[in-house]
Order: sequence, then structure tokens, then C-alpha cells
Amino acid sequence: MGTTDMENQSSNVLLMKLLGAKVKPVEGSFKDASSEAIRGWVGNLESSYYLLGTVVGPHPCPSMVREFQSVIGKETRRQAMEKWGGKPDVLVACVGSGSNALGLFHEFMEDEEVRLIGVEGGGFGLDSGRHSATLARGEVGVYHGAISYLLQDEEGQLLDTHSIGVGLEYPGVGPEVSFLKETRRAEFYTATDQEAIDALEASWP
Repeated sequence: MGTTDMENQSSNVLLMKLLGAKVKPVEGSFKDASSEAIRGWVGNLESSYYLLGTVVGPHPCPSMVREFQSVIGKETRRQAMEKWGGKPDVLVACVGSGSNALGLFHEFMEDEEVRLIGVEGGGFGLDSGRHSATLARGEVGVYHGAISYLLQDEEGQLLDTHSIGVGLEYPGVGPEVSFLKETRRAEFYTATDQEAIDALEASWP
């Protein structure tokens, strides 16, 4: 786990340890931890197993995680039918690497009348260079074994990312999320850190 994430999610780290997991720190964030995990797995295929919790990485990991996360959309459909007897008009999900969004959207892919909206971390603004808006400002590239949109420079080197939202600072998105952009099945927008704070404060009782 990236040291940045371990600091920001200390309660999760404690819970994992209480459940018996050994959490190995890797200098950096989620992307650095993912790279180290893949490197360790590929270097020791005989006795190691690679399991990622989001929809990035080599096939079949993105598809597997999408299926596991699809319980979010199934539960949303069930509750919508119970509460108002029909499908929702609009679904909105945050987008970091994409597992939360795909978990919600997948159940409704064939329901074309349901709008799918993803919101990326706009950080300090798209022109600041400090954001995580991969779909808004990224280019197609290859990372962690998959083709998708990435925040990268002209030489294909990954750019640093920023978002106040924990887990939203990955420099890419899953290949299926990229496909949703390409086919325009989903709409994608950004929210800056300040917009997120303002929205939270406005909703606070």
C-alpha cells in the first residue's frame, strides 16, 4: 500500500492488520503500490497470487472486479423499484480508476434512457496541473497491462496527480471506463477540491 494512502486511510490499515493481513508500505500512492504488486507477482508466479481491488491492470482483473462491484448497481435497481417503482433517471458516481463507477453503471448499461454520469477529481482546476481528471485531460496509452486514458507527458511518462478525494488520484482509468467515454454511453465531468468541499458543507445538517 502506498505510504500516502496508508497515512490518509490509517483506519483501513488498522482493520486489515486486525484481520490478519500484512500491509507492506511502498513509497508513493496507489499507482506505486500497484506497480510493486504486479512486479512482485510476475517475478514469483509459482507461489504468488495477484488480486487488485479496482478495474485496472491486466485482463481478466478489470472484468473480475467489475463483476464483483456490480452488486452496487443491482442493489440500486432493487431499491429504485421498491421506492418509486421504476429505474432511476440519472446515476452519478465518482471516478478515480473506475471500480465504483462501473459497479454502479454496469447493471444499467442496456437501459439507454438512464443517464450515466461520472465525476473526476478536478483538484485545483484543470489548468493548474494538479488534478486527477484523466478522462478530461488524458491521452490514450498503456499502463499496468491495459490500453486506457492516462495523464501522461509527450514522452508517455505518467504525470503526478492530485485530488482531495482519497482514492481518486490514480493517473489512469480502467479500459471499460475509457470505452464508455469513447462510445459516449457515459458522460464525464470534473469537480475541483473546493467544489467538493462546498457541496459537502452545503449538505451538512
